[in-house]
Amino acid sequence: AQTQQPPSPQLVAVDGNGTLLGADGSSISEYTRQIVQRVQALGVPVVLVTGRPFAKAKPTLELAGMQNYVVTENGARAVRISDGKSMFEQWIDGPEAAKPVIAIKEQLPGRCFFAQITSDGGLIESKHPWRCAEAEEATRSASERYFVKAVPDITDALVEGRKCAKSYVTVPESHNFAATMVELRSAVGPAWEVRQVKQLVPGMSNTCEVQSVSVNKADGLAGLCKEINIPLESVWAFGDDSNDIRMLTEMGWGVRMANHQPALAGVGDDVTALSNEDDGFAHYLEAKLLHDALVVAR
Repeated sequence: AQTQQPPSPQLVAVDGNGTLLGADGSSISEYTRQIVQRVQALGVPVVLVTGRPFAKAKPTLELAGMQNYVVTENGARAVRISDGKSMFEQWIDGPEAAKPVIAIKEQLPGRCFFAQITSDGGLIESKHPWRCAEAEEATRSASERYFVKAVPDITDALVEGRKCAKSYVTVPESHNFAATMVELRSAVGPAWEVRQVKQLVPGMSNTCEVQSVSVNKADGLAGLCKEINIPLESVWAFGDDSNDIRMLTEMGWGVRMANHQPALAGVGDDVTALSNEDDGFAHYLEAKLLHDALVVAR
């Protein structure tokens, strides 16, 4: 239960899937859009903090009417929306990013396929199921937009030198993906987070992201705030999943969604009354920020 009053916010940070977006991973209600506009009209930026690259985040930014900044690639980059300028960047060197890929390929030889977010447009293995002739057109088209260059073996391309964020590993023939993820976590060790993803490209299955613990949403958000002179204690942060934990605990006011994953139990300072499907983020802002007039004129 909430036992203290939130600080006056100078920035509101919000996760995408499970928080801002509906269950389909793309929809935003008109009500949420209006609330975002009203908060921004007070001079408080509403910032999407997402695992998606900037190109994939753009439709969400447009739907929500976000006008200021976005933190992308799970914290690897913060971008000014108006001109696409990078305000902050923290990437993993290619040889370092190759380490979990090599470990997973040794653990699951011939069973897995990789795609990699990079600073220069992304990589995907040419034999990846998302690129094969049998793939649905929507799947293949999305993968071509988000992972521009196809390579025979992603390990070789990473070792050559790239600026990297997270990897995606797909194990198409896994009949128990939860058990497969246990294998993956064992292979990569504690320096890498492994989390299942379901809404990266249409028609996907049996896919998880592999993310270095050294590149996190909280770090990307903190880097942006430093650039625009906003203290972290004046940031409200909203999220629903394990990759939001640091953001919810390190910002001034962390709010977990009513539909949060079990890993977020008790995390942060408050919880929304409603789920993402019922505009819980927007209702919270209306009740706690707009109605209570918590914004101090800047």
